[in-house]
Amino acid sequence: MKNYISKTKFIIAIGILCFAIASCQKKDYFNDGGISRQSDLEKNMSTYDFLASRQNHMFDSLVKIINLTNGKALVNQSNITFYACPNSAVMRFQRRFLPSDKQAPRPLSKIGVDTLTMLLKRFILVNDQVSLDRAVSDKNKAYKDYNTDSLIIYGVSGITNPGSSVRTSADYMIYEHRKIKLKDSINYTAGMQTHNLVTANAILHVLGDGANFGGG
Repeated sequence: MKNYISKTKFIIAIGILCFAIASCQKKDYFNDGGISRQSDLEKNMSTYDFLASRQNHMFDSLVKIINLTNGKALVNQSNITFYACPNSAVMRFQRRFLPSDKQAPRPLSKIGVDTLTMLLKRFILVNDQVSLDRAVSDKNKAYKDYNTDSLIIYGVSGITNPGSSVRTSADYMIYEHRKIKLKDSINYTAGMQTHNLVTANAILHVLGDGANFGGG
């Protein structure tokens, strides 16, 4: 019996610890919309150096695009908001928008530099830094990307009941690129997996795994 009670107490203690850890992570997530946990060194890096320095290599394809287009100056310019595409978003583009397609991905080096540059510019909002808090406050607002195409940034609050201060979920942001009428048939939208990353020259939001570099 004593042994059974000890095991029960141990299981309860582990449960409480897991709940506490989850609560802390949830609180951090609510604070900035994404668990960035950046060091001061990272915050002082240029955008290019920050993307290239990720130990998980999640931006390797994006860094390759920046190199192929000589786009380092684009992403390192001051006072921008940059929507960074992870490797999975670039792979969808290389597979011609069909993530389930079995064909081999088209090498980035075989894609026109002008095309890559135009697409990269779609994810850069110039002369402004839009944080998650600001997006939620604005609710939705129109901007111009580096190509002067229209971007609509939607901020969605985790407080869903009017007049309430009770948060039921995390705040989040949606990026929408307004495509050109008669040329493109649909608008492109993407959610974020991480918000509010900071570099020396920009604020970064990382597009979700369902995003597509070619669809921006």
